[in-house]
Amino acid sequence: MPTTAAKCAKPREPDESRTKPADPRTVLLGQLAEGMRAALAAGDVEAARIAHETIGRLLGAPGADAAGVVDLAAERARRGG
Repeated sequence: MPTTAAKCAKPREPDESRTKPADPRTVLLGQLAEGMRAALAAGDVEAARIAHETIGRLLGAPGADAAGVVDLAAERARRGG
């Protein structure tokens, strides 16, 4: 036979302080990290490098400013690729 407490128990609503929405930057960093791991597993070093650099920019790594951005199409053309 159920106890009185079990009869009166109601489903609890999620506590808003415990279920904060994820920070978009944190979500993006996770997606980039997963993409970088997948690129490395597939042997796509260029995609992994780009994801790695992007993660650095989002985290504010020193030297990760716009001046350090390389135009890949121009670099390929310069190298004859």
